[in-house]
Amino acid sequence: MYNIFKLLFLFICGYSCAQIGINTTTPRAVLDVNGDIALRKALSIGGTDVANGNTGNIDQILVSQGTGNSPVWKYANVPFMENSQYKLINTYLKNDNTGITTLSNGVAVSTPLTSSLNENFDALKWVKIANLNTSIDVKSAQNKVTYQFQSGVELVNKSVASGASVEYICGIFKDNKLVALRPDGISTVDTSPVQGIFTLNYTEENIPVGVYTLEVACRKTKSSDVTNNYFRIGINIPTYGPAPDTTSTSSNAFALRSLFKIDIAQLVTYTN
Repeated sequence: MYNIFKLLFLFICGYSCAQIGINTTTPRAVLDVNGDIALRKALSIGGTDVANGNTGNIDQILVSQGTGNSPVWKYANVPFMENSQYKLINTYLKNDNTGITTLSNGVAVSTPLTSSLNENFDALKWVKIANLNTSIDVKSAQNKVTYQFQSGVELVNKSVASGASVEYICGIFKDNKLVALRPDGISTVDTSPVQGIFTLNYTEENIPVGVYTLEVACRKTKSSDVTNNYFRIGINIPTYGPAPDTTSTSSNAFALRSLFKIDIAQLVTYTN
């Protein structure tokens, strides 16, 4: 009998005050509940006096539309993250099909044979792929920044029937400091052009917060025939000598183009 009187009181108050409070005598909304709510059936949004509201679909979440507006059901665009996991925040992607042509025949190799992390960019040794220049914004001190660079390379020597070879290094510079590098080489077996793929993957952790400029550069470290080794990175060799020049039809700029991708992930932490 007590519960019936309590419900009657709530309904009477609702009609007179247009607000109902549960465990509170000063409700601040049409229904103000001071305590836990156990929902055993569907939660519907919208609706009218003659039609039920929208109960949403599986895997949808309820999203606020701001003061005075009804919430809506929406699918989450990103997966839910557990505490202390890394979440992908941003991805940068650049491509280029102009490549590097200035490390070819007639250009001497650079020394020393190896390079070291954190060395400064030296324009006398390194050649940048200009269109891969990328500016990134790191906003969290707990991060992982992953670099992925891939490019086609091509080599041909018309003068050496037994084959030719070139060794080179490509690296990633952050504000003109070398942060990732990998050496590689390419060889021919006869006077025909040969193509290869260069790939560099590297991850830096906990880069200080800030804006950085990322660039890709390469240098030639060894050549079996500096004079006649036609060598290109990220672009094809259209013709090669010695005279009369031979037209190369075994590749093109699109097939050998360069791709540079940067992924920034930051640590997800929740506070109580």
